[in-house]
Amino acid sequence: MKFDELQKRNLIEKYSVPAEEIEAILEASRSDLKTSQKLLNTDICWAFNIAYNSILEAGIALMYKKGFRPIGEAKHVSVILFLRKILGREYEGHLNRFDQMRRRRNKAVYGVLRDITEYEAKDSVKFALEFIEEIIKFI
Repeated sequence: MKFDELQKRNLIEKYSVPAEEIEAILEASRSDLKTSQKLLNTDICWAFNIAYNSILEAGIALMYKKGFRPIGEAKHVSVILFLRKILGREYEGHLNRFDQMRRRRNKAVYGVLRDITEYEAKDSVKFALEFIEEIIKFI
């Protein structure tokens, strides 16, 4: 099966949720995306972080739809690895970008990184808008 390796590595597990919960996560993703757009005018670092979070939520919604959830300490990495399996090579560029955002966001949240540029923040919000719509197509 496509996800056996991720299960053996204890990165994901089978999980069942009602359709309403999946829709609620997608709504949170859309809401976070709107918030990130608004924050571009006041705090570009948090606009970037919330844009990342909106993609993460959409990825989790897709995992739930397919009957899985991330587990372990590196849940964000687990979501990206799952998305790589389900979306395939066609989305490799998107997933590399998402993973790059993950690493930048981690430094911004847990470290002292505040050097997100205005261009990077705006481009990331735009990317989130596009990528979330692609993920929703799979749901």
